[in-house]
Amino acid sequence: MTLKSLPETIRHIIFDADDTLWPNNYYFVEATERFIRLWVDAGMPEQQARQKFLKVEKDAVSNHGYGSANFIYILENVYQQLSVNYPVPRDKFDAVIERFKEHRDNGPLLFPGVRETLQILREKYALYILTKGQYEEQYNKIRRSGLEEFTDERFIVAEKDRRVYENLLKEHGWEAERVCMVGNSPKSDINPALSCGMYAVFIPYEHTWHLDHDALEHPDHPRLRKVERLSDILNLLPY
Repeated sequence: MTLKSLPETIRHIIFDADDTLWPNNYYFVEATERFIRLWVDAGMPEQQARQKFLKVEKDAVSNHGYGSANFIYILENVYQQLSVNYPVPRDKFDAVIERFKEHRDNGPLLFPGVRETLQILREKYALYILTKGQYEEQYNKIRRSGLEEFTDERFIVAEKDRRVYENLLKEHGWEAERVCMVGNSPKSDINPALSCGMYAVFIPYEHTWHLDHDALEHPDHPRLRKVERLSDILNLLPY
């Protein structure tokens, strides 16, 4: 994929939030690994513990959506099921939960250059945040991030699919070719945006959630750009 500038006709830039503006899934991965280690130390085969966690996670996300509260529910659910046969002390399990809650209650910590980049782009472009998850949790992260002042609107949805992008275009009267989506997830950010005729900037992230690990449907798409970090967008746009 050749890196080239985005067209001067771009007027609206939409940013994903988690793992694009700030790290998020890293903390879920850390808590999961600490949780799995409890069962391995108690004598359970690691692969068996992981399979159990993944099954409960998939079902819970399908039924209850995303977010920290649902993640804690998943851990609690698995703990209740597995502790029948494996002696994991409750206090060790609670320690995993409490460590995870520290991230939930204290974050987010912006990636380097995010604030400065949005501050520059704000002078010429209308900026937005589009994130999925539990409304109150996502709203509080946006508020604590300090990025509200640089964005015109914030959209919090249960899921990010083509329908969501189509609705944004229709409700705001935006021409798709004047809109650019920026994010780390092919499934939630890049593929649906491109399918609607928008431009997209893909920022790969090593800790992207495994349920968001779809491949790019069109890696050589003429409206797709790929950069290493969010601040690199300044090299693609006139400002």
